[in-house]
Amino acid sequence: MSFFDQANNLYNKKEYEKAINAYKKAIELKENKTASLYNTAVCFIKLNNYTRAISLLKAAIREKEDSRYFFNLGYCYAMLKDAKKALIYFNTAWALNNEDSDCEKAIDLIIQTLSKDK
Repeated sequence: MSFFDQANNLYNKKEYEKAINAYKKAIELKENKTASLYNTAVCFIKLNNYTRAISLLKAAIREKEDSRYFFNLGYCYAMLKDAKKALIYFNTAWALNNEDSDCEKAIDLIIQTLSKDK
Protein backbone atom coordinates (compact mmCIF):
# COMPACT_ATOMS: atom_id res chain seq x y z
CA MET A 1 0.00 0.00 0.00
CA SER A 2 1.34 3.43 -0.92
CA PHE A 3 1.97 6.15 1.66
CA PHE A 4 -0.79 8.16 -0.02
CA ASP A 5 -3.30 5.34 0.52
CA GLN A 6 -2.10 4.84 4.10
CA ALA A 7 -2.51 8.56 4.74
CA ASN A 8 -6.03 8.55 3.31
CA ASN A 9 -6.96 5.64 5.57
CA LEU A 10 -5.57 7.47 8.60
CA TYR A 11 -7.40 10.64 7.59
CA ASN A 12 -10.68 8.71 7.33
CA LYS A 13 -10.07 7.43 10.88
CA LYS A 14 -9.52 11.07 11.97
CA GLU A 15 -5.92 10.29 12.92
CA TYR A 16 -4.72 13.57 11.44
CA GLU A 17 -1.22 13.68 12.95
CA LYS A 18 -0.40 10.21 11.64
CA ALA A 19 -1.98 11.08 8.29
CA ILE A 20 0.23 14.17 8.05
CA ASN A 21 3.35 12.05 8.50
CA ALA A 22 2.22 9.58 5.83
CA TYR A 23 1.30 12.39 3.41
CA LYS A 24 4.76 13.94 3.96
CA LYS A 25 6.35 10.64 2.93
CA ALA A 26 4.04 10.49 -0.10
CA ILE A 27 5.13 14.03 -1.06
CA GLU A 28 8.81 13.07 -0.76
CA LEU A 29 8.19 10.08 -3.03
CA LYS A 30 6.01 12.15 -5.39
CA GLU A 31 3.00 9.88 -4.80
CA ASN A 32 0.02 11.98 -5.89
CA LYS A 33 2.07 15.01 -4.89
CA THR A 34 -0.56 17.69 -5.43
CA ALA A 35 -3.30 15.72 -3.69
CA SER A 36 -0.88 14.88 -0.88
CA LEU A 37 -0.05 18.56 -0.39
CA TYR A 38 -3.74 19.47 -0.36
CA ASN A 39 -4.72 16.62 1.95
CA THR A 40 -1.93 17.48 4.37
CA ALA A 41 -3.26 21.04 4.45
CA VAL A 42 -6.76 19.73 5.20
CA CYS A 43 -5.34 17.72 8.12
CA PHE A 44 -3.79 20.90 9.51
CA ILE A 45 -7.14 22.68 9.06
CA LYS A 46 -8.81 19.88 11.04
CA LEU A 47 -6.20 20.50 13.76
CA ASN A 48 -6.89 24.27 13.63
CA ASN A 49 -3.35 24.98 12.46
CA TYR A 50 -4.29 27.39 9.69
CA THR A 51 -0.82 28.89 9.25
CA ARG A 52 0.70 25.50 8.40
CA ALA A 53 -2.22 24.75 6.08
CA ILE A 54 -1.72 28.00 4.15
CA SER A 55 1.83 27.17 3.00
CA LEU A 56 0.76 23.70 1.88
CA LEU A 57 -2.28 25.03 0.02
CA LYS A 58 -0.10 27.56 -1.79
CA ALA A 59 2.29 24.75 -2.75
CA ALA A 60 -0.62 22.69 -4.07
CA ILE A 61 -1.87 25.69 -6.07
CA ARG A 62 1.57 26.05 -7.68
CA GLU A 63 1.11 22.47 -8.91
CA LYS A 64 -2.55 22.81 -9.95
CA GLU A 65 -5.15 25.57 -9.74
CA ASP A 66 -8.24 24.00 -8.21
CA SER A 67 -11.23 25.85 -6.76
CA ARG A 68 -11.15 23.67 -3.60
CA TYR A 69 -7.57 24.70 -2.92
CA PHE A 70 -8.45 28.38 -3.18
CA PHE A 71 -11.62 27.88 -1.10
CA ASN A 72 -9.66 26.28 1.74
CA LEU A 73 -7.05 29.02 1.51
CA GLY A 74 -9.85 31.56 1.90
CA TYR A 75 -11.20 29.58 4.83
CA CYS A 76 -7.80 29.61 6.57
CA TYR A 77 -7.49 33.37 6.18
CA ALA A 78 -11.06 33.82 7.42
CA MET A 79 -10.24 31.77 10.52
CA LEU A 80 -7.14 33.93 11.04
CA LYS A 81 -9.40 37.02 10.84
CA ASP A 82 -7.80 38.31 7.64
CA ALA A 83 -11.02 39.11 5.80
CA LYS A 84 -9.38 40.84 2.85
CA LYS A 85 -7.14 37.90 1.96
CA ALA A 86 -10.01 35.51 2.60
CA LEU A 87 -12.18 37.45 0.18
CA ILE A 88 -9.48 37.35 -2.50
CA TYR A 89 -9.15 33.57 -2.27
CA PHE A 90 -12.88 32.90 -2.01
CA ASN A 91 -13.41 35.06 -5.09
CA THR A 92 -10.71 33.15 -6.96
CA ALA A 93 -12.34 29.86 -5.97
CA TRP A 94 -15.70 31.11 -7.15
CA ALA A 95 -14.22 32.33 -10.43
CA LEU A 96 -12.93 28.79 -11.04
CA ASN A 97 -16.25 27.19 -10.01
CA ASN A 98 -19.15 29.63 -9.90
CA GLU A 99 -21.55 26.80 -9.07
CA ASP A 100 -20.05 26.46 -5.58
CA SER A 101 -22.81 27.80 -3.32
CA ASP A 102 -20.61 27.48 -0.20
CA CYS A 103 -18.13 29.82 -1.80
CA GLU A 104 -20.84 32.33 -2.64
CA LYS A 105 -22.08 32.19 0.98
CA ALA A 106 -18.56 32.74 2.32
CA ILE A 107 -18.08 35.76 0.07
CA ASP A 108 -21.41 37.23 1.20
CA LEU A 109 -20.52 36.73 4.88
CA ILE A 110 -17.15 38.42 4.50
CA ILE A 111 -18.63 41.35 2.60
CA GLN A 112 -21.23 41.78 5.35
CA THR A 113 -18.49 41.67 7.99
CA LEU A 114 -16.36 44.21 6.14
CA SER A 115 -19.39 46.49 5.67
CA LYS A 116 -20.14 46.40 9.42
CA ASP A 117 -16.52 47.25 10.27
CA LYS A 118 -16.67 50.52 8.33
